[in-house]
Amino acid sequence: MKSVGIYCFSATGNTLRVCNLIKEQLSGLGAEVKIIKVEDGLNEENSPLLFDAFAVAYPVHGFNAPQNVIDFVKQFPQGSKGYYIIKSSGEPAPANRDSSHQIVNILGKKGYELMDEFHYVMPYNMIFRHSQDMVDMMWKRAAEAAPYDAKEIFEGGRGEIKQKLRHKFISRLFTVEHGGMRIIGRGFKVDMEKCIKCGKCVKNCPVHNITFDGEKFTFGKKCLGCVRCSFNCPVNAIKISILEGWKVNGPYKIGEQKEYDESKVCRYCNKSYKQYFTRTGGNSIYSADKAE
Repeated sequence: MKSVGIYCFSATGNTLRVCNLIKEQLSGLGAEVKIIKVEDGLNEENSPLLFDAFAVAYPVHGFNAPQNVIDFVKQFPQGSKGYYIIKSSGEPAPANRDSSHQIVNILGKKGYELMDEFHYVMPYNMIFRHSQDMVDMMWKRAAEAAPYDAKEIFEGGRGEIKQKLRHKFISRLFTVEHGGMRIIGRGFKVDMEKCIKCGKCVKNCPVHNITFDGEKFTFGKKCLGCVRCSFNCPVNAIKISILEGWKVNGPYKIGEQKEYDESKVCRYCNKSYKQYFTRTGGNSIYSADKAE
């Protein structure tokens, strides 16, 4: 059985959703798949040398990979395998194409070779909030693409990766965000009148940048700009400094099955509608009747 390791950092859940899609498809092909969260660290039990194939997955931050993912791959041992990159971003802009350049350089020096890169467009957690219709279209496209990408990973396929000079220029220019967020992140504040002291922001910060002494929250110098803290705050109590105007708060409904609302249909047809929309199995409209 082929083994595949997926090293995943997911800021607000979108990249992890994509990785789970690909994991499901790989498992269907007969692979044994393990998703390793980047914030859990690298150790002997999840070394890339233990897998037949591996992928590095991340959300694009300012046309680059997040700093914690770059630091993570620096810990990889020397090797000679091909690998894949899975990335998500809020838009399909060509400027995102060279976002993995730091990862590629680091792993290349360690003996690994990039085989292909898969880019998934998922809802923004910054800048503006996508409509639910747009979210549904993004997820539909992701579900359609995952089987092809999983098949390529399983079979050791190779894609053609071309970067243009302008893509390289943009990604390298925006590496300034890594240092910038360490400064901007220190300006994050919590509105204590709104705060319910649930502790989610402290617990879920991937780089342990937030502390709480019982009275005051302190934001340190390690901020990634992932906005996991503000995005998931249940009372929208976190102000993200000069980025406040771009803040998106609260999870999207992604891949959720629509609930059947019986108040929207006539009483006469209600039973048959309910059976059709809620049953599992084949798509014959008579399958429910045959089972009764």
